[in-house]
Amino acid sequence: MSSGHEQSSRFAENVTDKMPLTGDSTILVPVDVSITEPPDQVILDLLKPVNLVVLGYYPVPKQTAPAHLKEEHEAEAAERLESIVSRFVRGDHEVEDVLVFTKDRQDTIDRIAEQHDCDAVFVPGETDAIDRILVPLRGDVNLERIVSLVGELVRASDATVTLFHSVPEGADPSQGEFILRGAADRLTEEGVDRDQVDWQLSEGGSPKRKIIDLVADYDFVVLGEAEPSLRDRILGTVLTPILEEIEKPAIIVRDIE
Repeated sequence: MSSGHEQSSRFAENVTDKMPLTGDSTILVPVDVSITEPPDQVILDLLKPVNLVVLGYYPVPKQTAPAHLKEEHEAEAAERLESIVSRFVRGDHEVEDVLVFTKDRQDTIDRIAEQHDCDAVFVPGETDAIDRILVPLRGDVNLERIVSLVGELVRASDATVTLFHSVPEGADPSQGEFILRGAADRLTEEGVDRDQVDWQLSEGGSPKRKIIDLVADYDFVVLGEAEPSLRDRILGTVLTPILEEIEKPAIIVRDIE
């Protein structure tokens, strides 16, 4: 469990003359406020249709007391967080902010995601544009939540979505096709143009390796949360090596059913 001070406030909930595009999903966006880390414009645009919780975390070294570091850097960290949050604020979705001084970044992300009932967690990466999105599916695990969030993110954009699923070698591929076609249909029901959606079915080999190889041709990845454990609830032992290799921005959709 992390320690440190937290402050949370409702940052913006404005009203416009237009019907809001905001969906029901909430995404946690962790930001290191010990350094200047402004979000890229492409990320600001992508996350525009959903509610956000911006977690400003300040890393605390093991041998340092959080209270001591907070006393020295809280004002500076709060100012940086406010500046970052101001860039996310729009009239059609809610943005909350949380400031934490912590010795355990991952545990803090897990805890804040749980406390704020977030549907997904954003993982930063490098990209100049978000035109192609890869969505690996592990079957029907967390499928409804993944498809719903992807629909909210892309239905008002020109980005294309590729759904991916892998079946073991020698297995009947029809079940995989059923999952992919069903997910594609659900996306169109979510308001995504059918021409923006395609799918790929892989047979045999390592799904993890195939995802990593595929990501090179995409700008963004939406992954379902791995089997949760106490320590690895968000990333897990499967997603962590994928994220370490792809270096692309991603969203991890939590399995909280």
